[in-house]
Amino acid sequence: MSSSGPSFRRWARGLKEDVKDGFKGLIRSTAPSRSSTPDLRPGQARVEGPSDANVVHVSPPATTTPDGSSLLVAPVAQQPQLVTDVSLPEGSASLVDAAQSCHDFILDGPDPILQNAPGAAFHDETAGSQRPALAMHTTHLPPANEPIEASSTVKDALKVSLNFTQTFLKRLPEIVDGNPVKMALSLAKMIVEIKEAVKDNMDAVERRIASTGAQLEIVADTRISRWGPSDPEKPWLDRFKQILAEELMTLSRLGDEWLIRKIADHENEKSQIAATLERVNDARMQFELYTNIRILNTVKSMERAIGRSFLNELKPSRMADHKYYLEGKQREALRREACTPGTRVRILGDVKKWANNPESEDIFWMFGPAGSGKTTIAFTIARRFEATFDADDTITLGGNFLCSRQFEETRLKTCIIRTLVYQLARKCEGFAEALNRVENFDSIDQDVGTQLRDLLIIPWKQYRSTRGSDSSSSDRFLFLIDAVDEIEQQGGSEFLRDLLTVIHDNHLPGLKFFVTSRSDPEIVSRVEGFERKQLVRLQDVEEEEAEKDIGTYLEANLPQLKGAAEMNLIQKFVGGLFIVAATIVRHLTLKKRTRPSEQKVLIQRLFCPETRRTASTNPTHLLDSLYTQILTEAFDQFPEEFFAEKLGILHTCLCTVERTPTFVVAKLLELEDPDGSTDSTNPADDVVSSLHAVLYTDGNHVVLSYHKSFADFIFDKTRSGDFACDQPSRHRLLTERCFHIMNASLKFNIANIPLSFVLDSENPDLQNEVQRNISPDLSYSCRSWSRHLTLTQPPFPIVSILSDFLQLRVLFWIEVMNLLNAATRCDPDLCQASEWVEKHEDNVLLAQQLREAGSFALHFSTSPASRSTPHLYISSLTTWPRHLDLTPIWTQHFPRIPNFRTRGSQNSVSLVNINVGSEVYGVAVSSDGKYIASGSWDSLARVWDARNGNLVKALEGHSGGVTSVAFSRDGGHIVSGSNDETVRVWNTTTWEEKVLQGRTSTVESVAFSSDFRWIVSGSHDGSVRLWSTTTGSEPMVLQGHTETVYSVAFSPDGAQVVSGSADDTVRLWDAKLGKQLMLLEGHTDEVTSVAFSSDGAWIVSGADDESVRIWDTAMGKEVKVLRGHSSLVYSVAISEDGRRVASASGDRTVRLWDAATGEVVKVLRGHTSSVFSVAFSSDGRRVISGSPDGTIRVWDTMAGEVDQQMKQDVTGVIFSVAFSESGTRIISGLADNSVRVWDGMTGEQLGMLEGHTGAVNSVAFSTDGTRIVSGSDDKSVRVWCTATGEELLLLQGHTGVVFSVAFSSDGASIVSASRDTTVRIWDAVKGGGQRVLTGHTGDVLSVAFSSDGARIASGSADGTVRIWDSVGGNQLQILEGHTYYVLSVAFLPDGTHVVSGSADRSIRIWDTLTGQVRNILQGHTNWVRSVAPSGNGTRVVSGSDDTTVRVWDTTTGEELLTLKGHSGWVYSVAFSRDGTRIVSGSEDSTLRVWDLSLAFSSEVIEGEATGWLLESPGRYLMHVPAEYRLPCVLLISGDGGQKPSGSYVTFSSDAIGDQWQNCYAPLT
Repeated sequence: MSSSGPSFRRWARGLKEDVKDGFKGLIRSTAPSRSSTPDLRPGQARVEGPSDANVVHVSPPATTTPDGSSLLVAPVAQQPQLVTDVSLPEGSASLVDAAQSCHDFILDGPDPILQNAPGAAFHDETAGSQRPALAMHTTHLPPANEPIEASSTVKDALKVSLNFTQTFLKRLPEIVDGNPVKMALSLAKMIVEIKEAVKDNMDAVERRIASTGAQLEIVADTRISRWGPSDPEKPWLDRFKQILAEELMTLSRLGDEWLIRKIADHENEKSQIAATLERVNDARMQFELYTNIRILNTVKSMERAIGRSFLNELKPSRMADHKYYLEGKQREALRREACTPGTRVRILGDVKKWANNPESEDIFWMFGPAGSGKTTIAFTIARRFEATFDADDTITLGGNFLCSRQFEETRLKTCIIRTLVYQLARKCEGFAEALNRVENFDSIDQDVGTQLRDLLIIPWKQYRSTRGSDSSSSDRFLFLIDAVDEIEQQGGSEFLRDLLTVIHDNHLPGLKFFVTSRSDPEIVSRVEGFERKQLVRLQDVEEEEAEKDIGTYLEANLPQLKGAAEMNLIQKFVGGLFIVAATIVRHLTLKKRTRPSEQKVLIQRLFCPETRRTASTNPTHLLDSLYTQILTEAFDQFPEEFFAEKLGILHTCLCTVERTPTFVVAKLLELEDPDGSTDSTNPADDVVSSLHAVLYTDGNHVVLSYHKSFADFIFDKTRSGDFACDQPSRHRLLTERCFHIMNASLKFNIANIPLSFVLDSENPDLQNEVQRNISPDLSYSCRSWSRHLTLTQPPFPIVSILSDFLQLRVLFWIEVMNLLNAATRCDPDLCQASEWVEKHEDNVLLAQQLREAGSFALHFSTSPASRSTPHLYISSLTTWPRHLDLTPIWTQHFPRIPNFRTRGSQNSVSLVNINVGSEVYGVAVSSDGKYIASGSWDSLARVWDARNGNLVKALEGHSGGVTSVAFSRDGGHIVSGSNDETVRVWNTTTWEEKVLQGRTSTVESVAFSSDFRWIVSGSHDGSVRLWSTTTGSEPMVLQGHTETVYSVAFSPDGAQVVSGSADDTVRLWDAKLGKQLMLLEGHTDEVTSVAFSSDGAWIVSGADDESVRIWDTAMGKEVKVLRGHSSLVYSVAISEDGRRVASASGDRTVRLWDAATGEVVKVLRGHTSSVFSVAFSSDGRRVISGSPDGTIRVWDTMAGEVDQQMKQDVTGVIFSVAFSESGTRIISGLADNSVRVWDGMTGEQLGMLEGHTGAVNSVAFSTDGTRIVSGSDDKSVRVWCTATGEELLLLQGHTGVVFSVAFSSDGASIVSASRDTTVRIWDAVKGGGQRVLTGHTGDVLSVAFSSDGARIASGSADGTVRIWDSVGGNQLQILEGHTYYVLSVAFLPDGTHVVSGSADRSIRIWDTLTGQVRNILQGHTNWVRSVAPSGNGTRVVSGSDDTTVRVWDTTTGEELLTLKGHSGWVYSVAFSRDGTRIVSGSEDSTLRVWDLSLAFSSEVIEGEATGWLLESPGRYLMHVPAEYRLPCVLLISGDGGQKPSGSYVTFSSDAIGDQWQNCYAPLT
């Protein structure tokens, strides 16, 4: 198939626009013709236009489209025409309908329109070769200059001598009708007919009449006839009909007068006719105008609805908007208030002046200490610019986000940008349109830098580019972001840093940002380092001004104390901190303390002499004094013996991982009465209530603090004294309590799931059961124990707790986490626990087991099995490798899970399998292990979340395949190299790119220095180049290699560079001087990969010589040679601790080696193609690999198996396979000239038959299984003894390659097919040639006997199937229909039907008696190489170059099954006699045996197997990872170089479905 490149697409889009515009211009081209076009089918026509309706012309001469495809173009001198095969809608005869059909066919139609023209070579992309095209079947039409004219009754009836007006007047009486619509249609039709009849006898007025009258066809629109009385168009239609009736009656009178007078001069009549029709046309135009306006309004309404819909995809925070109405607990929590009138006048004026000045800084960052009133100022600014009250304002509030850690949607940094963008799009229609065009909504859940770029920067720049110099206040918008320090987990500084960086790098005219936060010295320093320092205005909140404003605030909120001495005390104490003032107001006014006398007592207590002495002007001291007084007063209410308990409640409220309800706090602290019952009044509620000035609860009783400064105070013992919280001790207590709750509450099937056959999403009662059975304290404990553990300090007897947890309850924990939609957190939690154990406990085994449990959790959580929680046990536990430490411990509790077994060199199970969608050339892992970068053939670099395999960002910019990627040490940047000869550096915060140009050829490899100052690259031109990351300059080129440099790497200290080249050498360079330090020689083929150990002492290299070598960096000597791969080594990596080496190879494996001994530790199998790249995670526990099979896989280094067998000389491409009659033997013919015999059940090789001197193309058993026949490239046919392997007969006579052989059912004859175009029949006993059958005009590729041996079928490259009399040698039938080579034929058991497979991608079933096709089976996407019927003839199996094996119903033609697993063309397939198994042989050097007797089928979605085994559609039996290949139960290496492998599963019927709970049996 020819490539449909950009040029073709541009041409097709142009044609599409012509069609859409109603063919305003003349159409000059058609779609490319098909490479094999059948005669026109019924219901099709060749349509042309725009002239001569109902006239068919021959196709004009051929030319080419911009991409070289055949194209039909009308000669300039001819009437332009459109000719193609078009399926016309029924009753459609208009050019526009035909053209629309053409448009649909060209742009949406089948692939054949993109194929090459007749006679061009057919290019098979899979094969990478040219295949001859077949002859073109064409439809014969008359020459273009001889149109086939439609009969015209109009011409026969009228005299051409009459002019238009005479004819018009003469025929007017024919159309008179009481129905004006009917009359208008008749008039339009009549005018068209007259115009056609007298087209050469019309003057200008008459042509105008004809044109106007023809417009009346609009009334024939069927949509108009459906309008009812309530439709808004009806009055306009009625008015139009009224005018029609009046004016048509005028025409009728004219006709009557003409018949009476018969005058010769018709000038007057012409004028009257023209005037009448123009009045009608005016009415029509008014009617159409109104209708079009209605349509336009409808479209606009739809656009607005669609706009609202796409904006809602941004998932904005409503609560963060200053306009959000707060009430009840929300109002109490957030307290959003405008500045009290008369306060903050100066700073508000400064902000307004800044905002309205187009020349001022882009960002106004106002910072100040906690409680200085920043939020109040921000709220006031937001209200001020929301409606632009001042006529002098030149800017409008575009969006605002008031951060608060009190609510989730107001404390997540990922919510900020998408909320601002949503608000701006609602206010600026042009920006909304640009945002919709960009379509980057996948960014809404990504990092801040990505959101800024995709959702704001790109669409805003597009919008501004359309505005040009036209700008106004409506074009300028202010973004306001308040209290970014309230963002959770220190996210505020990160957000502010990202925002400042992006705005610095991308000037956005028309946008300004007002941001408030606490002061951040690091960010202030960063701003000072900006080149454009005027970018940001830094402004602190002035304390003196604040004191005055606070006085105004206090008088407004405590009016009863105005002028009192107590007010002076408060003002002196508060200083410039609004938070202190607000806390005092709450302390005095809540709890119904409204009596001035009571408030004065509280004030005197707060500001006793001791307090005044300890307080200072330091803001922290002011807060400390206030908080100490509030705590003292609160805890004085409780008996002294309960002080520790109450304080513990406060500490727990502040130490929980997430803000927690009071009843969960009570459960965590086990606050129960001695009798075991929970106190009727929650002690936690009492504590929070007593601390109402600093704490409060929301509607769900979640404990929240008014300000973060209170927690800061409690966690600092130097400030809070006896009230201080010892955080490590508190977290230790909470860790113990989490495990206590989990140990008491976790259990198998906690949500009472009744069925294992359904997905969780299909269980209507599941959520109710989850809420009923997973208590809030259990939910918190499951989600938080690991975080508490990491914040604990030793000593801590956690070993026994964790060891007990891992025995069984860890599975129940994973179950609960999956029900809580938090399963992807299990692996990080267990890995954090492992790190804690490694750091603080001397227990390597426990740390390893925690990692193993984490790997299992990751495997489950990223698998489709996680969609149905029971399959944690039924699927994931069942298929988890049994040699790992925990597996036997777990499975003893689940004796009745499915019996899943593997044998031989089984594939390893990857933890995460990422489908990239394009060949993967390079992978890299960030230093924290959270992200994976990949480079692929489709010109994209991508970033993935390593925890779940989700795409984080696709990096677009390269114009060629991305060959190499690498992370900087801090993870802040990615470098990529490409076939487009560029090196690009990507900022992982903003995703901005910097292009380093200067290459002269493909960049093969890139790497960062550890300090990020330099990048090294290796190139196809043999050079190594060093680049500066700051300037992008290319300061140094290292010359020495004489061939392509495939790999480069920096030493850990950045002082040296190592390179590997196609010149078979490894070279070591001084990175500063560019001098070659060492030449390391030893490899005997191209060096493809190099890497340094983390200490720089060792270099590892991999090469095309299939070896991995370790070198001493200091001595330059080869230390070890690691052998085991059976193909090229493409990539190597070293673990951080230097103990392991990983290598990736063309043999589709990743191998792990012990660096000290050179022994293979693990072999990781699963990729279905070569593995091009491999990398270790920083902790060395995971390996990441990338392959041209389009996947990235994450492996646990504990997984896999040791495989000492080395596969040698991979020449085992399998051309032919066959079962013996009993099914106990399988034979194969191989490219290595051998025939091999295999045990059909175990896959063990039983014998190898040698004698052929060319590849063996075909093999077959005799019916009794005692003999084997084979045909070969050596032009011979040979017969072998199955038992001994002895060659019995050598049959020679063919003068070309023998493609196919077969025994007759009685074993007496053999038939063979050859490239010499003949079929030969041989005596299978004596060996003599009996007959030579000739007739085919091309290679004969396949032959078969009928079941009775009376007939022979043959398939040929001439595209035909022929049936022969095997006795007389007569040709009985020629079966034609295939449009390309017939590659395989076979008789069905009834002997009257033949099945054939072809390079035209189809399978046909023929009736050999009639020669007719009974069924055409379509579905393969490439050549069908082999077909074979089942023993009962009800099914056919096929093998194809699309790498699939498919099973078909011979009666209905339905595709029953698609079997995927081969990674190369499938050359041969065969059924076992009983029809329960299929054997297939492939280019990938493997035989696969597929079991069809299994009590399940595989779920296939969009052509891909999901791994689910189905009992019936929608009933999920079990999920099996694709690596296990089911239903392939046996995999045999074609050359015998590896042990046979396979998988099988059996089910216990009373432990699945509604009995699945029986799979668990607690140990007694």
